[in-house]
Amino acid sequence: MEESELKYCWMLHEIAKDLGVAKNLPAILNLIVKSAVDSLNIKASSIRLLDPEGKRLELMAAYGLSEEYLRKGPVELDKSPIDKEAMTGKTVEVEDVTRERILQYHDEAVSEGIRSIICVPLVVRDRIIGSLRAYTSAPHRFNEAEKTFLSALANLGAIAIENAKLTESLRKRIDGLSKLVEVGKSISSSLKVEEVFRRIVRAASEMFNAKGSSLSMLDKGMFKPVSHHGISKSSAFKLAAPSPEELEELLKGSTIAISDVEDSSLKYKAELIGEGVKALLCSPITSKGRVVGALKVYFSEKRRFDDGEDELLSILANLSEISIDNAKLYRLALSNWENLLKEVWEKLDVWGSAK
Repeated sequence: MEESELKYCWMLHEIAKDLGVAKNLPAILNLIVKSAVDSLNIKASSIRLLDPEGKRLELMAAYGLSEEYLRKGPVELDKSPIDKEAMTGKTVEVEDVTRERILQYHDEAVSEGIRSIICVPLVVRDRIIGSLRAYTSAPHRFNEAEKTFLSALANLGAIAIENAKLTESLRKRIDGLSKLVEVGKSISSSLKVEEVFRRIVRAASEMFNAKGSSLSMLDKGMFKPVSHHGISKSSAFKLAAPSPEELEELLKGSTIAISDVEDSSLKYKAELIGEGVKALLCSPITSKGRVVGALKVYFSEKRRFDDGEDELLSILANLSEISIDNAKLYRLALSNWENLLKEVWEKLDVWGSAK
């Protein structure tokens, strides 16, 4: 083994140790890009991860690049041949960017003083999740030892990124379940139906750190809005009830996740956009196997929902149904008791004798 290869092996060993103690995803990403620059003595490095649709690479970390260059926007695969090829699993190299126009932001790269680029895919269990880029300030052809090092670093990074995401997902799930316990106590502590409705929508908004939420209940064959939080009353009247597209899924008992409202075909898309809603979750409220309501949560940013979030809203919807039923039973029992008392008093005269 050559001296350079031994050096890179030792560096990877040290990097792996550091990755093992990194506390969160941003720390892991920053460690990877800094390690690439320091180990290869190059100009800069960056990491981009694929968006949920697999059409764009979003910048997650960079080292050695100016703020102006980083603000240029996301990389669209259809406009960037180098990245599109890298997303097939290949390591792609550009020896001199001034001579080859295969970058989406070619002019910006030249202005940044970038001359050579190598793009290495980040792969986890045969699934490509993004890319690691290395940049030099002078034309440079990366040798095999450098390519091997970057590939190994990318593999280490991809595993660390995936583990960090799983850890974060697990933490969010635990936090969500803990919040559900408190939410359940809050909702069930009231026996007034209208107050239960208000507590449900407020809890949904707070639990998901969302813009707002709404609740509709089935009444004489129609879904009618009963409470909302964080959105205007006029919009809530339209948005709370399930649209035809949503209703079809709700009747199957499914939670609906819309990651990008603007890219959806929802009936009330214009109203959602007008309210600043860019994503939403919608879960059915069921009773004895029948859909009796819908709980919606609205978000002000586009987002990718995971199964844990779908599950949390579904559990909250089930808790809500129990609390609503309890409140309705209490109201019925109270009404029956009041009617009974009224009947008794009607049969008694003022001296307590029966009529």
